Amino acid sequence: MKSIILTTREELEEILVEVLRHSKDELAPTPSPLAKPEEDPILSMAEAVAYLKLSKNTLYGYTSQGIVPHFKQGKRLLFRKSQLDLWLSGKQRGPQGGTHDKGEAV
Repeated sequence: MKSIILTTREELEEILVEVLRHSKDELAPTPSPLAKPEEDPILSMAEAVAYLKLSKNTLYGYTSQGIVPHFKQGKRLLFRKSQLDLWLSGKQRGPQGGTHDKGEAV
């Protein structure tokens, strides 16, 4: 047996708005894991040289030795800025490196 529910127009509008809001959230497109995030630009060789403040020859040497993170697109060497930042942070020395003068960990 079906029941009949009595409600006011205002209550019905509130219910419909909530249902539509919930449906909209569920139907929102999720970003593809393959999509390039705008926050992580890909740098060309010239851009990476300027960003790292290295000579082109030095950067070529680092890539051929596998020292600096990079990837190739055809014959072009490309660099993710986030990977270069991680590489740079690993090269940090001094008091912020976490050791005292005697080599003891902080």
